[in-house]
Amino acid sequence: MAEQPKKISIVIPVYNASTVLIELQKRIDGVFKEINIPYQLVLVDDCSRDDSWSVIKEIKSQFPENITAIRLAKNFGQHNAIACGFHYCSGDYIITMDDDLQHPPEEIPKLIKKATENGADVVYGISDKYKRSLLRNTTSIVFKVTTKYTSASTGNGSPFRIIKKSIVKKIITHNQQFVFIDELISWYTKNIEFVVVDHKASGLKASRYSGYKLMNLYFNLVFGYNALPLRLITYLGLIASFISFLVGLFFFIKKMFFNVRVGFTGIVVSITFTAGIILLSIGVIGEYMRRMYNILNAQPQHSIGEILE
Repeated sequence: MAEQPKKISIVIPVYNASTVLIELQKRIDGVFKEINIPYQLVLVDDCSRDDSWSVIKEIKSQFPENITAIRLAKNFGQHNAIACGFHYCSGDYIITMDDDLQHPPEEIPKLIKKATENGADVVYGISDKYKRSLLRNTTSIVFKVTTKYTSASTGNGSPFRIIKKSIVKKIITHNQQFVFIDELISWYTKNIEFVVVDHKASGLKASRYSGYKLMNLYFNLVFGYNALPLRLITYLGLIASFISFLVGLFFFIKKMFFNVRVGFTGIVVSITFTAGIILLSIGVIGEYMRRMYNILNAQPQHSIGEILE
């Protein structure tokens, strides 16, 4: 059994969540008073369009010793906001969770207990029943299944997690523009555990993740953290070459031995098939080149507009 943490930091990326932030903080404060562990709450406002930052400053004024408030200069995305918050954590363990009360703060002790029982580097809080819309549940399942086979992450992760400070220190050494926390975790440890937690319906009326944002996140993960698409292009090129050879051999035999007039249909089909593969390959290579361009230009992972420590 691992030693009880002396202090825990909670990092919460905030986006258009002004209506639930006060309740969220009060419930977190109540949980840590009950378990008698000092805590630090790092609220990272990802350039919200509502008055979330004003609410965060109000919370900070009421709990100055416990709250670290950060406002990003522009919207960088959930994972980048979490990575920003990691830089300001002082706890032995760091908990990450969403801002919309889907992860009940009352479930935090389960993460702590699991992490300290066997010294796990990371513990994910997962649920059997996620209370989300059918579309969101479907896209989430597709995302997890596909990323399990296209990346090194487990594919069973969750934004509700507890991470040892030693792993967080390694994660913050990365300065690439796009960050995916679960993928970086999988680079440094396999000592990962899971615990079943309750999952509630969102306390916010509207989802902040549109279909476009989910798709963009997926493509960033696929093209940003592995070379599988390039490998698939190689296999696709070999298959296309073999098919083209068979098609050419077929028409050659028809012409030479059966004196059959070769029309334009076969030629058009061959050209269209080959052109499609070429365009697909160029598109995939272009995605990698765009990300290399971003790295060479040192696009920032995040930019802080204001911070209250």
